[in-house]
Amino acid sequence: MIVVLALFSSACLGGGGEAESNEVTVFSSFTADEEQLFRESFAAWEEETGNTVNYTGSSDFDTLVTTRVEGGDPPDIAIFPQPGVLLDLAGRGNMRPLGDAIDLAATEETLIPGFLDAVEQDGETWGVPIKMAVKSIVWYPTPAFEEAGYSVPETYEDLQALEEQIRSDGNVPWCLGMESGGATGWVATDWIEEFMLRVNGPEVYDQWVNHEIPFDDPQVVAAGEAFEELWSTEGNVLGGAQGIINSAFGESGNPMFDDPPGCFMHRQGNFITGFFPEDVQESLDDRVGTFYLPPITDGGFEGSPVLGGGDLAARIDTENPVADEFLQFLASAEFGGPWAEAGGWLSPHTTFDASLYPDETTRNVYQLAADADVFRFDGSDLMPGPVGAGSFWTQMVNWINGQEDLESALANIEQSWPTSTGADSTATPTGTDTGTGTDTGTGTETATE
Repeated sequence: MIVVLALFSSACLGGGGEAESNEVTVFSSFTADEEQLFRESFAAWEEETGNTVNYTGSSDFDTLVTTRVEGGDPPDIAIFPQPGVLLDLAGRGNMRPLGDAIDLAATEETLIPGFLDAVEQDGETWGVPIKMAVKSIVWYPTPAFEEAGYSVPETYEDLQALEEQIRSDGNVPWCLGMESGGATGWVATDWIEEFMLRVNGPEVYDQWVNHEIPFDDPQVVAAGEAFEELWSTEGNVLGGAQGIINSAFGESGNPMFDDPPGCFMHRQGNFITGFFPEDVQESLDDRVGTFYLPPITDGGFEGSPVLGGGDLAARIDTENPVADEFLQFLASAEFGGPWAEAGGWLSPHTTFDASLYPDETTRNVYQLAADADVFRFDGSDLMPGPVGAGSFWTQMVNWINGQEDLESALANIEQSWPTSTGADSTATPTGTDTGTGTDTGTGTETATE
């Protein structure tokens, strides 16, 4: 009996290369409720195919996946909360190109455009998103917003006119808070990324993220100036600069629901609903509305980009045809139904059945992303750790605090960029904004973005 149990344990927990012919081993950061919903989302696939998914989840995924792969105990499939560690392993020759495992062209047809750009390296694509986080959302208190006679803006110029209207009524347009303990500053990096996309477009955004242009390039300065106009205009943000610095990011939007509202708009990712007051969460569709942070039509990028994040499934270089079959399922618009119905999950596919989402608010957020012209991953998560989870944060705080002007802050970030990048300099941020819904960024954004 002991021998049988030992063999069973080895089959379940061993590396992908030793899995039984009808088994696939999968490793990710999904634990607790997320693990259960993930399991429910592939249960029908197991029943239909007769295959078995041996799943392990860990909150220390980023460290353990590298240890397992390089230590000879690789899973067949790993699901990465952001591209950095995935691309690092691919660069070491440990991953199988996505095109060798699935029909990449067919998959890309249904994905939101641009989603795979962040996982391209050396002419290959190395991962496919199975879970999306959306950031380019403006939330507003529907009853008070409509009662005041305000209208949802379609362009950034309309948004500026709305700000002026709200101020002229004696109200405050924006709630904005970025206090997040040791991760304070990540909220401002999201704003800079939003404006980089809207002012300059995705090509310049990519050049900036990859350090093909300096951090203090005039195009980056222009994006910073657009954000500065929003937060520094008198009366535009609740509490002014000090309110931004001192207000906890998770609670900073809640004054929208006061009577009268302390503000009328709050830009934050889809995870933020979990921080709204309980009575608001109980009647979300009646209490809160959403709109897309609009494009800049006067001299900006001609299109509607969306900023976000995602969990990416990737194929470790093992020999297991069943793993390819399972990856094909994960990469399809058929994956995720039970997770969608439970809430807290968004599909990256434009063809996903949106009726499965539990409320109209979630459907609206999904549609906002599905209608986008191009998707881009959170830039700070793609930068070297000392920048994206270091100087970028701290210099944003110094700038908004008045300790640095914009040009000096950007120049300081530029000076901090590592002269060479590797595993140490591209370490995954922790406790931050990685953008994925439970992490809602898994560094972790359920507590940090």
